[in-house]
Parts: sequence; structure tokens; C-alpha cells
Amino acid sequence: MNKKTLPIIAILLIIVAFLAGLKLTQKKLPAGGGVSPTPSAGGVQPTEAPKYPTTFGNFSITNQEICKENAKPVIYYFGSTSCPHCSWEEPIVKKVAEKFSGLISFHNNMDKQTDMEVFQKYADINPGYIPFLVFGCKYARLGSGETDGEAKEVENLSIILCKLTDGKPVSVCEPLKGKAAEVK
Repeated sequence: MNKKTLPIIAILLIIVAFLAGLKLTQKKLPAGGGVSPTPSAGGVQPTEAPKYPTTFGNFSITNQEICKENAKPVIYYFGSTSCPHCSWEEPIVKKVAEKFSGLISFHNNMDKQTDMEVFQKYADINPGYIPFLVFGCKYARLGSGETDGEAKEVENLSIILCKLTDGKPVSVCEPLKGKAAEVK
């Protein structure tokens, strides 16, 4: 090897490493999904998605009935540790779910594919990207709440959960009572 080919080989290796890293971060779920694009204002909505009304935290209000497990609203979180938006969102969802412990049934699908039938059920909202949240089957959101920040995301998730739990626990829901009443 001479001095002229060494920089060219180094540049090619850097490009290959970059492309390999890019491919690894685009983890796909079996339903054809992958890492969500950078979310805007609380979530990403595909352009071909039906126009559902939205509420706090940019959650779509679906035409689904509220689903329950053991008489508690079911909350689903779908994400992957290879997705930076999921890694931001998951601890916040867990923190909020803990405040509603005993009142909701929380299914954390971080790096799991346990509830794929639920994930696929919302294909009209989400073509297969993550992070994806489904609250009580009635409210769904594609993307994270990063652009609003952690405090606002905690509030938005809590508002939806207060609606689903009929204002319980009072210690969490009383300060949000007016906003939760606005949720359809």
C-alpha cells in the first residue's frame, strides 16, 4: 500500500461503518415497522392516516371502545432500546404508570413483541413505527413527547390516564380535573 491509497481506504471504512450503524438503528418490528422519524410536537402522524381528532399530547381519539383487563384500562407501550426516541419515552411512561398502579394494566413492550395484535390493530394510525402508545384502546399516539419536554409529557400522559380511570387517584387527577374533562 502506498501513501495515496491509505486515506481512500480509511474514508471507505468510515462510510461502511456509518452505513452499518445506520442500518442497525433502523430495527424493524415484524409488522413492517421501524424507528420513528424525528417526532414533531409530541408525535408523528403518517400522511396517509385517517383524520382522527386529537387531544392532549397529540393522542388520536380512535373509534375503538375502551379496553380493560381485570376491570382496569389497558395501557400499551411499544418501543426498542435501539430507538433514541423510545429510550427517552419509556422511563416517562413507566413513571406515570406507577402513579396509576392498581388502577391500570400496563403492558410495557420495550424490546418485546408480546402484544403485536394490538400494535397491528392500529395500522390506520401507525404503519409500523415506534415509539407507539395505546391508552385504553381509545387513545393512540405515534412518536414521543420529546419536543414538549418531560414535565409536559408527564402531564399529558396523566391527563389521558385520569380520563380513563375516572379521576383516580385523586392525588394525581385533582389538579388535572379541568383538563381531563376536556378529553373526549
